[in-house]
Amino acid sequence: MSEQNFNPQLKQWAQIIPSSEAGQGRIEQPGGFDNRVWQTRERPAEPFELALAEALESAFEGGAETFEELLVALQTQKSLDRQGCLWSEQTLLNELTVLGQ
Repeated sequence: MSEQNFNPQLKQWAQIIPSSEAGQGRIEQPGGFDNRVWQTRERPAEPFELALAEALESAFEGGAETFEELLVALQTQKSLDRQGCLWSEQTLLNELTVLGQ
């Protein structure tokens, strides 16, 4: 079996709030899986996402605790959004919303 860093069996939810009824979704196909590190990832991370994750870790390690502090830390690091611009409040909020789903 080839090694994967995402879970192809991940259930795509049709609703933002998953069903509370048992058996209505799955993360792993019972009995047919290896225990992957990235259980909730439906595809490999893009280089942009990996760079953002590294910048966010650095910001948190530097003491950022609020959204505003996080934004300032990313701007200070010269971290860029998908369009190659410094992060603004709106672009960071949009990106975190998309990646957090």
